[in-house]
Amino acid sequence: MLNEWRTNVWLAVELLLVSVVMWFLADQLWRTAGSRLEPTGSDISHVYYISHAKLTEDNPGYVKRTRQEECEDVLTLMARLEARPEIEAVGTGQTSLIYCGSNNSKHLKYDTLDLGQVQMRQVTPGFIRVFRIHGIDGETPEEMADMLSRMTPGEMFVSENILRRNKDIASVRDCYGKWFTVPGENDSLRAVRAFPAIRNNDYHPTEYSWPSMMMPLPPKQMRWANNLVVRVRDNMDTDFEKNLMADATGPLRVGNYYISSVESMESIRRKFQLESAQEVTNTVMTALFLLLNIFLGVLGTFWFRTSQRIPEIALRMSVGATRRDIFNRVIAEGELILLLVTPLAGGLDWLLTHYELNTYYHGSFFEPLRFFGCMAITWSALALMIAVSSMIPALRAMKISPAEALKTE
Repeated sequence: MLNEWRTNVWLAVELLLVSVVMWFLADQLWRTAGSRLEPTGSDISHVYYISHAKLTEDNPGYVKRTRQEECEDVLTLMARLEARPEIEAVGTGQTSLIYCGSNNSKHLKYDTLDLGQVQMRQVTPGFIRVFRIHGIDGETPEEMADMLSRMTPGEMFVSENILRRNKDIASVRDCYGKWFTVPGENDSLRAVRAFPAIRNNDYHPTEYSWPSMMMPLPPKQMRWANNLVVRVRDNMDTDFEKNLMADATGPLRVGNYYISSVESMESIRRKFQLESAQEVTNTVMTALFLLLNIFLGVLGTFWFRTSQRIPEIALRMSVGATRRDIFNRVIAEGELILLLVTPLAGGLDWLLTHYELNTYYHGSFFEPLRFFGCMAITWSALALMIAVSSMIPALRAMKISPAEALKTE
């Protein structure tokens, strides 16, 4: 290897650059995979969004109803849905749907801290049961729903990340029983309990989730509820949408309200995240394309190196080297060079984090676990590439007859 130092130096430089590029890709993929594995704060499995509309006055079936009667009609519709054997829970809210870009918000302040705009969800207790939203202190969805049903006007649940911009407060639990003010409205809201941050996009880290609060939906506003959702019992999803729409103009027609469409939350999430999913797909495909090119480059390098050294390999075999010795030597050289350049690559990787050129995640550009984890992934991938790309020319070299290889000598 010392006699071939010129060739090995160029190989080391190549592996150094490749290692830094692969670490950068691994860092991006680490963030993407980590974001997908973080808790979402809700459970949308077996959940369906029911869009209900109202007949206009020029429709022959229209009946004149007061505002109070319309609110009662919505409650009746929800009761009829909950009475169906396949439905486990029914809830509704006003502009409160998850995986939706249409939301309400309020400007909140806590003591002297300005929290900015906080997403406001006005919902019924069933909404919590449908999405299985639990409390951060171990409260079950049923317990949270029961507390919401007993809350008075001016009380609210807050998300765990509502104080995320203020590091001086150790925990959101310190806010229990405390009042939040609404600037410009001469109003105050008291925090009762906290729930995990509800993510609106599974491809974005939890730290980017919009802080939110949850309050009871007043009965007098029930006619404005536009987020009717139901949870179907396990193993009872078959033909649920079809069966429900079959009753849309019959038992599920209440007053002027009727069901216009049914869509699973899985479908809504997929549509809402389509752009983010495409971005992630592009990143992964780019990474795979670069990995393929890197592999082909490494394969070509070692193929050329081994071909150039066939006379040397033949000479070694003629003086007693076994085929296994030749095979191990060809592979070990590449692995040793990779091992020697890895610390240098680690230094360059650290510079990327120091100058904040890599991926921002969990409030930092540098996390020990992420940094060294990506280094380990990079080293393992390159070591495997070197082993595979060296194996083909090594096996070819093992089959060469010494006499044949030394003819030109």
